Amino acid sequence: MAENREVKIQSEIGKLLLRESRDREKFIQKVENLAARLGDDLYPSLFFTTAHLEFEKKAAKRHWKEVMRHWERMSLNVKREMDFRVALLDYFIDINKRIRNPKIIEIKIFQKTQQETLVDELTQLYNYRYFIKSMDQEIVRARRYHSPLTLVMFDVDDFKHYNDANGHLSGNKSLRRLAQIIRNSVRNVDVVARYGGEEFALILPETNKEGGLVIADRIREKVERSAFLKGEKQPLKKFTISGGIATLNVDAGRASELIKKADQALYRAKARGKNQVAFYIDEKRDYERVLVALSGRLTVASDSGDIFQVINISEGGLLFHFQKALAVGSILHLFLNLPERKRPINCKAKVRRVEEVKKNKTYEIGVSITQIREPDKKALRRLIHIFKEKKAE
Repeated sequence: MAENREVKIQSEIGKLLLRESRDREKFIQKVENLAARLGDDLYPSLFFTTAHLEFEKKAAKRHWKEVMRHWERMSLNVKREMDFRVALLDYFIDINKRIRNPKIIEIKIFQKTQQETLVDELTQLYNYRYFIKSMDQEIVRARRYHSPLTLVMFDVDDFKHYNDANGHLSGNKSLRRLAQIIRNSVRNVDVVARYGGEEFALILPETNKEGGLVIADRIREKVERSAFLKGEKQPLKKFTISGGIATLNVDAGRASELIKKADQALYRAKARGKNQVAFYIDEKRDYERVLVALSGRLTVASDSGDIFQVINISEGGLLFHFQKALAVGSILHLFLNLPERKRPINCKAKVRRVEEVKKNKTYEIGVSITQIREPDKKALRRLIHIFKEKKAE
């Protein structure tokens, strides 16, 4: 299973407690080395693993220093080395008084119990509870390091049909097989979870929207090529999945909104025919878009000399086809040319979405206009009015 950062930290703490917990100086040095490598997330995990206490990072680091001082005093008083866990327990019972009725449990048993509350029994992926916790943590981390974060939601196409035709036992086997494919297709830092039923979630740290599309579509293709029991009897003649993608700060700023947007993108992929991956698109338009029926009359060129085939246009943006993908967020300098105009309409636009059009191997590019002079703005408005009249004829 792809390990989450927190699981790695808890694993390191377990090794440290097993080997060094009676050597105070060595233990402190090892903890500080781990903190330098893994960050201050180490301290809350240390107290949660050893005492099942939950602290914010600042509070956990403060308690760590207090426990170290208490450990030193206890060792001097009894004139022998004392185990870290004894000092920790004494500190939280008699000094801090956070623990009132302690219960001793073997760490391996605790970790097994903890795993059972975080792992989905059927697929052995992380469960919904762990997914939500990880989303919050990864968003905090992405903001701290100004790094991208993308969420992918997958759903099995026509799963009810599969269950009705093959039975729930076969349905469960197919979900386990699907979970294995997703798990084996991602990095250790990625988080794969069963969101619920036949829906799965994939958190991709340090991954932008285009990177998310590459990963999600690779997983979709692997599923399509894989053998599933009686998959050929599905409506699409094979066992398939659809996916939806949303990216932090591009589509949403909070975990709940990001999940909602990825889910909307997923069902957009379903509506387009299934067995595909779709980006989230804001269906609300600031301006009315006009279909360019006479596409040959309007051409759009960039300052690099590229020519785009326009699909539709509004006062706020354009939608066009291009033979290669453009980076979401990139800025284009565009020139809108019409035979009736001596001078092109000049504007700058930001790429908002990019989607592959498989049937003709091009890309659908959506851009919003970010900079345009007032005379060009008026000319664009007149142009849209012309297209409206043409459409009404």
